Amino acid sequence: MVDEEAQRIRDEVIRAMAEQGEDVEALGLDTSADAETEGAPVAMPAWEHVAEVAAEAGQDEASGETAMSDEEVERLFLAAVFEDVRAHSGDGKLVQPAHWLDAGLVPAHFAADDWEMFVYEYLEERKGERDERVAAASAAPVRTATRAVGVPRMLRVEEEPEPEDAAASEVTEPEDPERDGGARANSAPDDAPDALPCGDIVALVGKHSYYLYSTERMTDAYARWAFLASEDDRVLTFVECVRDESRKYPRPMEASSLSNEPFSLSADEIDELWRTVRDSGAYPDLDTVTASNGDVYYFSTEYLTPTYAASLAEWNSVERDMFL
Repeated sequence: MVDEEAQRIRDEVIRAMAEQGEDVEALGLDTSADAETEGAPVAMPAWEHVAEVAAEAGQDEASGETAMSDEEVERLFLAAVFEDVRAHSGDGKLVQPAHWLDAGLVPAHFAADDWEMFVYEYLEERKGERDERVAAASAAPVRTATRAVGVPRMLRVEEEPEPEDAAASEVTEPEDPERDGGARANSAPDDAPDALPCGDIVALVGKHSYYLYSTERMTDAYARWAFLASEDDRVLTFVECVRDESRKYPRPMEASSLSNEPFSLSADEIDELWRTVRDSGAYPDLDTVTASNGDVYYFSTEYLTPTYAASLAEWNSVERDMFL
């Protein structure tokens, strides 16, 4: 969902496309004038094509006049990038900035590398602004009661008369700083009024690039595994996965789980990976156990004892089916 400003820019691009002879209906696009209700969001199934045309719409070759400012074009492309990230997250995939050039998601007045940095800095600035608003809300002063609360008047100790301004500011019950601070923080807008909604877009920085995903469409845990798989650091991936399974759930990790997305390792690759980890001697807490049916599991002795890991593996591979 985009804000009203982004919607306005979309409408301008669609009108520009229509004026240039584009068949907007065939592309599945519509203008706000034809929408069912005023202010309703316009469906944009062809983001890549719209982004491509937006670059051409920035300058009217016939008149030489600027149809859209650079700032407006940037907002449109940012909105397109964020929608693209959400779509990929829904398919279980991270987005690398290198994808944007081929997808037509880089404005004409930007080099691809500069656009990558522009998007990253935009997200970091929005994150910083949100953090500041939450911190300011949490740090708001907490008022407390200035006299006895809930005590019958006849039992109260005689009190000195209070100034009128103090009486007017008293509260009927103490305030919970965590409750009220949290409420204020939660009520803070996701982004500033002039910013595009992007509170769900998260960047994971790798060795050579960064990766984006939407927390609305992908869990943080899955994004972390997809990130490690994309970085192709198999040893680190293996170690983190095994320790995480042992610590969080707790349970040993079945070797076959590494055959699934986002890792997609073969049985031979998994066996070789375990031998590499074991022979390195760098991870002495990692161990393996085999269920009676031959299923192999890995676990961390920091969180599971060998006996407990063996019982969990046996339950998962053999005994559980007896009770289903």
